[in-house]
Amino acid sequence: MKKIVCSTLLAVAATSMVHAEGLYVGANVSSATDGKIQYAAGGAKIQRNASGKAVPFGILAGYELTPAWALEGSYRASGGATSFDLDPGYQFKVRASAAYLAARGTWRLDDDWSLFGKAGVARSRVEFTIDGKNAPPAESANNTGLYASVGVAYQINKDVALQLEWEHAPTVKYEGFDSRMNRLALGVRFGF
Repeated sequence: MKKIVCSTLLAVAATSMVHAEGLYVGANVSSATDGKIQYAAGGAKIQRNASGKAVPFGILAGYELTPAWALEGSYRASGGATSFDLDPGYQFKVRASAAYLAARGTWRLDDDWSLFGKAGVARSRVEFTIDGKNAPPAESANNTGLYASVGVAYQINKDVALQLEWEHAPTVKYEGFDSRMNRLALGVRFGF
């Protein structure tokens, strides 16, 4: 019964929020990253390129305080694991994600085009797994730090905009692995 009541309250709250002026939601994608790993085996240094690449995606929501300023939050993930083939029968997989809360400033160039910048705080997380016989358990690492973004937006109509942005989120370092979270993303934003 509690689940039904909570679900109903959540649906009512979400419906009323959708009609609120100034709210917006969006989604974006970026190209799959080319990764490589290096490790020592038997006294030799071995380098492996990614054998399977994940396509990163993101979802966002924000509230415009004024036409020039907004608060925005987002979650982005790798859309699966980036895989590296190791010795026969073993595969190393990396999954990355990040979430941020930022202030967004917009400078309108004309009715259709605008430039924007965002600054805030982000938490990046990376999970490492090895698949294979007697493989060790998965491990993860995270880092909290500065989030920054710059981009350009094209207003298709009053409520829909395309945007291209470069994002920086904290790099995650763990036992010799560096997972850089910077990316170029193409997205769409819907206003209410």
